[in-house]
Parts: sequence; structure tokens; C-alpha cells
Amino acid sequence: MREKMPCLNAESLSSLPDQRGSRGEKKAKGGEKGAILERKEQKVIASAGWLRSPLRAPVVKTQRLGFRMGKESEKVRTWLDDCSDSARSYFSRSSRSLMNGCVEKAQAAQNLITDPRSRRTSLDLRRKSHPMCGLSQTSMESSTTERPHSCLPVFHRIDSLDQDKSHCPQTLDVPISLSVSRWKCSNCLSSPRCTGDDACNFMMKLFGDLFGPTQEENIYFQVLQHLCEVTHAQRCLISMTTMDRAGEKCLGPVFQSDGESVYNNQQTEWVKCIMGYVVSTGRPLILRDVHESSTIQSELYGREEYIPKGVLSLPVLNHKNEVIGVVMAVNKTRTGSREVVSFSQQDEKVLSSHMTFLGLILENSQLFRSSEQEGKRNQTTPEGTDRFVVSQKPFSRMVRTEHNKSNFSVHSATRKCDIYDLSYIHALHVQNSMETLNIVNHMAQTSKISEIRSLISTPLRDRQEDNLLGVCHLVNKTSALNETQAFSRAEEHLLEDFAVFCALGLQKFNSQQTVDETRARLAVTTEVLSYQISASQEKPEDLEEPAIPSSDTLCLRDFGFSDFSLSQAAMTQAVVRMFLDLNLPQEFSIDYKALCQWVLSVQKCYRSNVVYHNWSHALRTAQCMFAMMQTDEFKNNFSSMEVLALMIASLCHDLDHRGVNNSYVVRSNQPLSQLYGQSSLEHHHYDMCLLILNNPGSQILSSLSVNKYKACVQMIEKNILATDLAIYIEKRAKFFKLVQSDCCLWKDEGHRELLRSMLMTASDICAITKPWPVQKRIAELVATEFYAQGDREKWEFNIQPIGVMDRENCSRLPQMQVDYIDGICAPLYEALASVCESCSPLKDGCGNNRKHWQHLVDSKMKD
Repeated sequence: MREKMPCLNAESLSSLPDQRGSRGEKKAKGGEKGAILERKEQKVIASAGWLRSPLRAPVVKTQRLGFRMGKESEKVRTWLDDCSDSARSYFSRSSRSLMNGCVEKAQAAQNLITDPRSRRTSLDLRRKSHPMCGLSQTSMESSTTERPHSCLPVFHRIDSLDQDKSHCPQTLDVPISLSVSRWKCSNCLSSPRCTGDDACNFMMKLFGDLFGPTQEENIYFQVLQHLCEVTHAQRCLISMTTMDRAGEKCLGPVFQSDGESVYNNQQTEWVKCIMGYVVSTGRPLILRDVHESSTIQSELYGREEYIPKGVLSLPVLNHKNEVIGVVMAVNKTRTGSREVVSFSQQDEKVLSSHMTFLGLILENSQLFRSSEQEGKRNQTTPEGTDRFVVSQKPFSRMVRTEHNKSNFSVHSATRKCDIYDLSYIHALHVQNSMETLNIVNHMAQTSKISEIRSLISTPLRDRQEDNLLGVCHLVNKTSALNETQAFSRAEEHLLEDFAVFCALGLQKFNSQQTVDETRARLAVTTEVLSYQISASQEKPEDLEEPAIPSSDTLCLRDFGFSDFSLSQAAMTQAVVRMFLDLNLPQEFSIDYKALCQWVLSVQKCYRSNVVYHNWSHALRTAQCMFAMMQTDEFKNNFSSMEVLALMIASLCHDLDHRGVNNSYVVRSNQPLSQLYGQSSLEHHHYDMCLLILNNPGSQILSSLSVNKYKACVQMIEKNILATDLAIYIEKRAKFFKLVQSDCCLWKDEGHRELLRSMLMTASDICAITKPWPVQKRIAELVATEFYAQGDREKWEFNIQPIGVMDRENCSRLPQMQVDYIDGICAPLYEALASVCESCSPLKDGCGNNRKHWQHLVDSKMKD
């Protein structure tokens, strides 16, 4: 069981005297010559930096080349799994080559350290570049401060480099007798004792034998025995750091040597305190005496059978200079006797040099173990598990997988949850607690409950919404002798990790199911809408081709056309006549019955309760476009495809209009604004146009090829969007500039598109060009619709509408019409008359109506 680190002397850290400032002052006094020497040697020491893992180089390279991302990651990982022997051999050869260079650098660094002429400077530099592995820098006397009861009195050795080389930490003369005998490391019998001045042959050999299924306990055994040998310690301890469930760093199991073997030792208070302090600070620690403070000593060591006298502890670092473990040597004995003496500077230096290789060895061992664990995690359940169950919230169904050991078969089934099933009961418990449940040897009265002898249950969480998706169970772990066993903590973590992937799978399934349901509802809605907008399949008699009046009879070529005297049947006849006169059915092989069905469907999609933006407005817009297409300038320069797109867009440009503008749609947060954003109504009109064009029976573009169909639809979309006055105001400056410069608009596709947009706006607002009685009546219809929207804005939003929509400004209608003509209409029709002289009636009609409105304004001012 892992335990969190005890209090790590956080309060005492602030009270430690800082010796670095005084040493910095001494260096400053050393003069310029000493500074130059220090910088020169610093270059050499910098090359003896922390040794990096040989396994790190391929990983970094693959990351830089883009591996471990997407499908390439899976290919690399699969190849490494299939060719593990080749990969291990490659990493072994690469690491040996790397280590040869690292050893040469380490030897150069150690020679500088042991050189008496450069001893002071090199040690200072060593402390700056590697404070974790060098000699301790700080000192604290026993009387400095009191510490919490969970922490022992900590003493850092005074690292005064001006003192004699034989300076050693002091210890109290308290006799301690231990039964641990001295031994010789079997791996070092053929080599002299490590002095820290050269590379350790034992550590090099251990590192070379690392690439294989080596147990960590075996590594601990060899390393601890070797450290006991080189430091003359009665025993050595090692512990690796790990993360608890809260994500905090804590100490793992403590292993210690007893002369013949290494075993997992229960963490005692003084061991936890010393190791915890080294892990938290990342600095070496020497304890000279543990009996100085009797109060803390009695509380820390009072219940301990074994009380240390001298302790040397150093951190184990990885290639990122992160603490991954801690090593501690206890009670150094004099050679040839059992007398306990203090650890010396040489002991710390030797142990520090071993920590470099030890960090490398342990990190690579952890990498190898992690790769094996990842392979095991790919298995669905641990070996020996009878049943694997996933219950989905609200536990309406259960997916159950059973493993039959007799014939090695696996059976999976999905069934409804039974409230009397123990799995359902445990699922409810996990749902309420949202924590992993681990039980064993649960016996009950009923036969159903007695089926479960051991169980792990963990929640399946939705990480985005932090709610429960379901519960995952592992049931009945058995041994080789078919005996019930409890699930271990490692298997709990395995199930929790698997639950993450299981939750992601369920979340994806639920999302896909929601998408499928939404798509199905959309298909049903589209089908219903298509039926509602479809006109009768029987062709009316008044749409028979011989019964349709001519263009001259309906005055379709006249810019002063008015639909007020036409019936509904005559209006549909007028639309069909315009398509026939433009020769569009013959040009694009449009079936005449489909054309009639399309016209009737378009008429049906205009709302009859809208005062102005209705079928009559659509007919007036299409008639104005038809009249312009009959002029020589446009007839000779526009292609048949462009004419078809303009006629379809002009008739459909306000489909399903609601009698409000885009500003109201956005302010009321209607679904149209959420779906389209800008130009919401125009985008909706275009979508309705496509819906009718693709509706069975109304497919007038079915004879077009794929490319021509796409081109035609794109032109229709741009033409309909151009009826938004905001887009017109944005584009018209460029159009007016082209007209004034007398540039040819017919050779450039961009110019042609701009001209089509201007023609759509001119047709949309053509009511301002009609004869005065017609124009006045249409203006009153527009004002009525605007006032209705203004009333809704006052009622729903409690705001003051703009002037043209405020009913209280109805008396100012003539002035607002004059402003509308001057700002929007007159400049456009003047530019079109410059491009096409045949469009001059539009300009003249607009000018005449302005005079009438201005006359009303003047008359009212006189009154």
C-alpha cells in the first residue's frame, strides 16, 4: 500500500541559513583572475551534464518526424510489438554507443573534481549545474528551530571548502549494536572498490544487461548490495516515487538490503520523513546524529526497534532532472570493525556518481515495464476472471461476457437489467458513490447473490459533462487451483483505465445514435414538407399550353406591369408564359408538366398572410427581370444558363418570407439566425428553392449534367443572396465605379456576376418604378408590413423601432419615400440606364414617383 509523504519540513526550509550568498561574496573577492579560471572550467564541467536515457533518442526522433500521431503511431507501435527482439537489440546497440561517450565525459568531469588545483572551483560549478547530485550546500544546527512531530531534526553538513579535506560530519557517541554483518558484493570481487574517480564497472555491466525482462527487485538487490559495499553502510534502502489517485507525488514501496536479499520493508516514520524530505527538496541529506532533540526523537523513534545513527540520502533523477526515487545509506562502519562512523565527503561523492547511472537504469526499467503493461492493458479482462459486465445508465440493459475455463470459450450476451441481480445492486452503489468498488468473499442467502465471490466495479464517466454513462464490473477472480482471489490494486487501476476507453466508446455510440435519430427525423420532416409544398399532380386546364395568353396580352414586356387586376390562375399563366418566351424549356429539355408543377409549388410556398412579401411580389420581380432579359443588350450578352438562373432566383428570392427583416430574426434569436447567421432570410429562401427544385415532380433541372447543375445552382444562390440590401450597399460602389469608367462588363466573369447582382436588386425594388397609382398602393402595403414588425418589437423587446417601422411616423411616409428613392433606388437605375439604354423606363418611372412623393411632402409643409 502506497502512503503519501509525511510533512516534508516545509516550515524549516524558510529558516535554513543561505550559505550561497557568503560564498558568492568570496568568489567576488577572488579577483578577475579567479573569475576567468571559473568560466574556463565551467565550459568543461558543462559537458559532463546529466546522462540521458538511450531510449529517449528514438522517441524524440519519432516525435520530431511526426510519429506517434494518427495512423502512423499505430503502425510504429504494432511493429515494435511484433519485432520486440529486434527493437530491443537495436536499442541495446544504440545505448552502448551512447554510453561510451557519456562515460568519457563523466571521467573528464571526475578528473576535474579530484584535481586539487581546481577542486574548489569545480565543486562550486558542480553545485550550480547539478545541485541534486553534488555535495550538500546548506547547513542547519540542531538548535535552529522546532519542527513538526512528524518530522525529525534534519542537519545538513556545512560544506566549507576552505576546511581540511578530512572534515567529516560529527556524530554523538551513542553505541548502537546491529546484527547485520558485512559482506562483499559478488559483482565487485574482481574489481577494486569504487572511488567515484572513474566509471563504475558494476553499474556499466548492470546497464548493459538491462535490455530484457529484468525484474526490478533483481535490480534493487544488485544495486543496494553494491552501494552497501562502496559506502561501508550497514544497510541501504531505495524507494521509487509514484502518483496517488489524487495525482500527487508520493513514495512507493521501500526496498532494503539485509546482506543476503532485498525485501519490501514497511515504511517507518523516520524512513518516510527522511526520504520524503529528499524527494520534496531534490537535495542530498546527511544526518550526523538523530539523538540531539530528545522530544522529537522519542516521538519519531520511540516505537522503533532499529534506530539509525548516521544517514546519507540522495535523490535519483531521470533525464529531465525530475526526482523519480530516493536512496538512503544507514550507519557507516569502520573497515574491519563494527564501529559506526559518520559518512564523509568521499562517500557522498561516490554515491552521487552512482546516482547518475542508477537514474538511467531505473528509468529504462520503468519504460520496459510500462511497455509490457500497455500490452496487458489491451486484453479485455485479467486472466482468471469469470465475467465482465457493462451496465448502461439508467441500467436498462446489461452487456455480459463470460469466460468458460473448461473449454476456453467466451460468451457475450445483452439482456435487460434485473433489479434482483447483484450486478444491478452494485451498479446502483457505484452510481451513488462515483467511486471504484472492490469486494471479495461476499456470501449471501440467495443463490443469485452467492454467484459473486469477488468483484470490482467502476463508473464510466462522461468527461465533458461529468456525468455517469454506465458501470463496468469484473466478477470472480480465481487462481490456478480454482480458488477465489481478491482483485489487486493493480487490477483496479487496469479496470479504471479500461473504463476510460469504454466510456469513450459508449459516448461515441450515444453521439452516433443521436446523429442517426436526428437524421431520421430530418428525413421524415423533409418528406412531410415535400408533400405539403407539392401542388396537385393533375395539371390544371388553365395551364394547358394553348390556353396560356401571350406576353402582349399580359403586358409582360412592359416595365409598368401590374398584377392587381390578375387572378391567381392568370398569375401562374404569366410565369409559365415568361419561361416559354425565353425558350428555356426547349433549351434545357424541361418537361412542361414539371414546369407547371414547379410554378404551382413556388406559389404554394409563399405565405398568404404576409402583406407585401408574397406571391404577388414574386411575380412583379420575375416580370421585371423578364422585361430586362427581352432587351437587346442583355439578350445578346447573357447566356441561356444565366437567364435561367436569374429567372428562377427572381421568382424564388422571397420564398417562405415571414413578414420581418433579418434584424428581427436575429434579435428574436430564431432558429434561422442560429442556422445561417448573416443574411438569414436570404439563405432560407435559397434552401427552400433547392427543396422545390429537388422535389419529385418539380425537378426542372434534372436534364442538366452534374457540372452544369452545380454552376446553375451556384448562380441561383448568389442571385438570391444579392437581394439583401446590406450586400447591395456593399457592392454598389464597385459597380458605379465600373459604369463611370465605361469598362466593358461582358468579358470579365467578376463583372458579369456583379451585374447580375445589380439586376436582382433592381427587380426586387421595381415597385418604385411603377405608375403612380400602383406605386402608391404598393408603398402602403410595404408600410403596413413594416408597422406590424415595429409593433412586435415594442411588445416583445420593449424597444423603439426604427423610423420606417414606427407606426407613429406614418404621417412622414412621403418624406421617407423620398429618402428611400434618393439613397437606394435612383443611383441604381441611373447606372443601369447607362449600361442598357432599354432600361431607361425604370429610371424615368423612379424619377416620376419621386416628384409625386415630394409634392406630398411640400403640400403637407404648406398645410
